Amino acid sequence: MFKIPYGVSNFEKIRRDHLLYIDKTYFIKEVEKSYHLIHLRPRRFGKSLFLSMLDCYYDVNSAHKFDELFSGLYIHDHPTVNKNSYYMLRFNFSGVQNTAKHSLEDGFLARVQDGVERFINRYGFNIKVLESQSPASVLAALFKDFEKLTLKNKIYILIDEYDHFTNSILSGDGQEFLKVLKRGGFVRSFYEIIKEKAELGLIERLFITGVMSVTLDSMTSGFNIATNITTESRFSDAMGFTTDEVKEVLKLRFTSGADNDQISFTADEQIQTFDVFRQNYNGYLFSKDNDVKIFNSTLIMYYLNHYVNEKKIPESLIDVNLNQSGTTIENIVGLKNREVNCKYIEEIVHTKEIEGTLQPFIDIDKKFDKNDVITLLFNIGLLTIKGFDMITKFEVPNKMIENIYLGYLSELVQQQSDYQLDLSKQQQAIVEMGRRGEINALTALVSEFLMNTHPRNTIKFDEKYIKLTYMMLLVYSNQFVVHDEFQALNGFIDLLIQKSPNSTARYELLIELKYIKKSETTDARIEFELAEGRRQINRYIEDDRLSNTPWLKKFIIVFSGFEVVRIEEVKVSIGETIHRLKT
Repeated sequence: MFKIPYGVSNFEKIRRDHLLYIDKTYFIKEVEKSYHLIHLRPRRFGKSLFLSMLDCYYDVNSAHKFDELFSGLYIHDHPTVNKNSYYMLRFNFSGVQNTAKHSLEDGFLARVQDGVERFINRYGFNIKVLESQSPASVLAALFKDFEKLTLKNKIYILIDEYDHFTNSILSGDGQEFLKVLKRGGFVRSFYEIIKEKAELGLIERLFITGVMSVTLDSMTSGFNIATNITTESRFSDAMGFTTDEVKEVLKLRFTSGADNDQISFTADEQIQTFDVFRQNYNGYLFSKDNDVKIFNSTLIMYYLNHYVNEKKIPESLIDVNLNQSGTTIENIVGLKNREVNCKYIEEIVHTKEIEGTLQPFIDIDKKFDKNDVITLLFNIGLLTIKGFDMITKFEVPNKMIENIYLGYLSELVQQQSDYQLDLSKQQQAIVEMGRRGEINALTALVSEFLMNTHPRNTIKFDEKYIKLTYMMLLVYSNQFVVHDEFQALNGFIDLLIQKSPNSTARYELLIELKYIKKSETTDARIEFELAEGRRQINRYIEDDRLSNTPWLKKFIIVFSGFEVVRIEEVKVSIGETIHRLKT
C-alpha cells in the first residue's frame, strides 16, 4: 500500500515513508551525457522532486543511504560512475518577488545566503557565510574559501525555480525585470560567477529548472554554458507522467495512513478515472520529435489524495494552487501590443490551436510578437505542441486549460464592453438546467451577453460565437463538462453538455444550434432549420454513447442575429426507442 505524496517533493522522505514514487531514475544516465543543463516545465510537473532525486543520488555524503533510497529503482541496478561523487549546492528561488517591504534583490540575496549556509552546514566546512548586500559576492566568497580546502570532489549546483522573480515582468514591471538581468544586474552577476567557476572546473555539473524561457534569454550573454534540454525528445517524460505510468498507478492499493484504511480502484473505476485524467490533466507534448503525451503529475496526486482521504472525487478537478493562469494570460497579453495579442487568444479559444515558432530568445525590450506570446503560453503549460509541418502547430492540451482560456476571455469581453454578467442569474440558470433539463434561462443569458458584448455589426457574426458564449457561461460551474463539435457516430454535435465526475445534476444536454441573419429570417427559414436540426439529432443518437444515456435532453435552438426565435426539445424518436429495446 502507498500513501499519496501530494505536496511532497523531498525524494528521501518519499522513499523512507513509502510514499508513491514513479521511477524517473532512468534519466540519470541521460543527464550525465552533459555537464550543464537547463530544463523548463510548467508549474507542478515534478521539477523539485527530480532535483531532490539528483541530490540524493550524487551527494558524496549519501553513499551509505544508496540502497535504502534507490532499491527497486532503475538506477540501483544500473548505477553510473558518478554516483555519490559531488558536493551538492542547492538554491531554490521560489517566492522571490517584489513586496512592500523587500525588493527583488533582497529576496534573491536571502535565498543565496540560505543555500550557501545549508551547503556549509551539510558538509561541516570551516567556512563563514559572507555578510554582503550582493548575491554574487556571497557566492564568490564561498568558492574562494572552498578552493582553499583542496578537496578531491567537485561541486554540483542544483537551481530550482531559477526564474521565479519573472512574476515581476508578468505583473507589468518589465523595467524592473530588465534592470536585474542587464550587465551589472544582480542576477546576471550571480550567474557570471557560476559560469567563471564552471569554466575553471570547480563546478563540474549544473542542473537548472524553471518555467519561463524569458529569464534565460535575457541573461544568455552572461551565462552561455548551459544546454537547454526543454524540447529534447529524450527528456520529454523526465517530469510528469506517461499514459502507462498513470495506468499502473491506478492498479495500486492506497492508504491514508490510518489503521486498516485502504482503498483501490476496481477495473471499471480505473477506466473511468483514467478518462477523467485524460480529459483534464493530459495532452502535454514537449518535443515535436515524439508523440509521448504527458500528464500533469501534481494534479494526478491532487485527485488521488482527495479520493483516498475523503473517499470521493474532489469537488473541483483543478487544484486551487494552480488556478492562477487566467491572471498570467492577461499579464502576458499586456506586456506589449495588448490589442493584437488579444486576437491571438481569441484565435486559440475559437480553434483550440495556433501556428507559430518557439523562440530561442525573447527580448521584450526590442519586440514582442505572436511567436513570443506562443512561447510564453507554451512555457506555462497553456499551449502544447500538436505537430510540425514546416511550422509548429500548437494546441490547448486539455479541458482544464480550455476552461482557463474561456474564463479569461469571458472576463476580457465583459471588461471591453463595460457589461457585467449577473452571476446569481447565471448560477440559477445552470441549476435549472441540471435539475430539470431546462435550457430557456441559460439561453436568455446567452442572448443578453451577445447583445451587450458583441459589436453591433453582425457581418462577421456566426454560429461559433453563440456556441462560444454558452461555453463561457458554463465554465463557471464545476457541475458540467462542455464539448463543442463532439464527434458522434454520424456527425459533429454543436454542444454536448455532460455531467462532470463529481456532479449532482440529473440532466445532460445535447444542443444543435442554428443561426440565421436578421435580414434572412422568415417563418419558412426557421422551420427549415428546425427540420434540419431534427434530422441531425436523430443521426447523432444512433451513437451508443448517446442512446444509452437515460437523462440526456436534446434541443434545437434557433438564433436570429443575437435573439432567440425558437427553442425546440427533440423527444425520443421511434428509431432510438427500438435501439434502446435491442440493447
